[in-house]
Amino acid sequence: MGRGTVHWMEALRRFATSVVALRAELAMMARMRSLAPFIATLLVCLIFIPALAQSPEVFPGVDGVELAIDALTGRRVGVVTHQAAVSRDGRLTMLVLTSLPDVQLSALFAPEHGLGDDAPISLPANTPVYSLFGRVTQPTRQMLSGVDVLVIDLQDVGVRPFTYATTMALTMEAARSAGKPVIVLDRPNPMGGLLVDGPVLEPKLRSFIGMYPIPYVHGMTIGELAQLYNRAFGIGADLRVVPMRGWSRQMLWADTGLPWVNPSPGLLTGDSPFYYATTGAIDGTNLWNGVSTDSRFQVIVARWIDGARLAERLNRYKLPGVIFSAATVPLPFSKQVWSGVQLHVMDPSQYKPLTTTVYVLVEIRKMYGNRLVIRRPRRGLPLFDRVWGTREVRLGIMRGDDAATIVARWQPGLQQFLALRQRYLLYPDVPLSNRPAWTQAPSDGQDNLQITIPQYRDRGFRE
Repeated sequence: MGRGTVHWMEALRRFATSVVALRAELAMMARMRSLAPFIATLLVCLIFIPALAQSPEVFPGVDGVELAIDALTGRRVGVVTHQAAVSRDGRLTMLVLTSLPDVQLSALFAPEHGLGDDAPISLPANTPVYSLFGRVTQPTRQMLSGVDVLVIDLQDVGVRPFTYATTMALTMEAARSAGKPVIVLDRPNPMGGLLVDGPVLEPKLRSFIGMYPIPYVHGMTIGELAQLYNRAFGIGADLRVVPMRGWSRQMLWADTGLPWVNPSPGLLTGDSPFYYATTGAIDGTNLWNGVSTDSRFQVIVARWIDGARLAERLNRYKLPGVIFSAATVPLPFSKQVWSGVQLHVMDPSQYKPLTTTVYVLVEIRKMYGNRLVIRRPRRGLPLFDRVWGTREVRLGIMRGDDAATIVARWQPGLQQFLALRQRYLLYPDVPLSNRPAWTQAPSDGQDNLQITIPQYRDRGFRE
């Protein structure tokens, strides 16, 4: 048999084998088509049912208010609250309380931004509503004369200059002086319970936007802050905190399954606090963070910044959890267009807002020198210093210090705070081995901590 004949027969054998294989595949495909609906259903079950089974069921403190019913029944209740204080099913806290048997709502107290447009019109007749923002920042004895117990339910955002925690602290002071018990209904920190960043407030910079020595971003819930303020910082009120159910420190707002209701007009989404924490810290400069536009809190711009160049320089640092792009924003009620950078928080678990702000400001200072202005009033303290809680950041920027050096200066105070806060956490902290290194306090877990924290006995503020 010749070589050509062998090649011809081998080719014929391969062709026959291919035909058999093709028929087998076609038969299998036909069977698979008949099973397609079953397979699709199985895949849906495998993918989504475990996710549904593990979906969080987080209930804010108001959903467990029955735990404090003994302190409310038959009492005249004053409530410090606003439109963002709602139950899991969306009911306002003030209405949840009025639905309880034998509970009388006798006064409402509103923080900054007021009760909101959703304040119910079905409240008991003649219920007084008092503002705790502006000239009067804490309840007076006259306001409390018709109150037996105070309930505080405020949605904080985890940033020290946000004033709701100060309103809570001042209300606790007033309650202590008047001999009234206080019940704080706890709520999630939208940025979770692990993110801690920025300098600890220095006592000489105490003001309404920062009462106590905590970092700019503190990683605590408002109920945990109440315990910290009451015990570590000496308020001494008769305090009870109603905790949440189902919340853990790793949770961001999106993980809670709770409805987002704006706690202030500019915080429109559950991730807004990350941007607010970052760009709210430029207050007191001649930069702008896009407030009153669709870019609110997401940009840092000025009339004279080359946004593309600044974004390129910032991206070289590879800061954790964030990237930058060039941005232009029209100034409201003006024909001016300001330019700079837009922030994109890509990984909230790694992101450090105040560290990011320092890098941005230092880079702008390097590029534009004295065109970056940090305003100083003729009298009193610079707003920038009061916002940051220290003058060291301003001085470091204006001296030309590099960003890493400025950030390093606040680390000892931050580590001290991380150790202190362990005592007042209502929800288990993440084990040290599972935490990002920058959140670890070397003294965690020790009972004999020696921590020097100023005690505040006066109630005055430097404004």
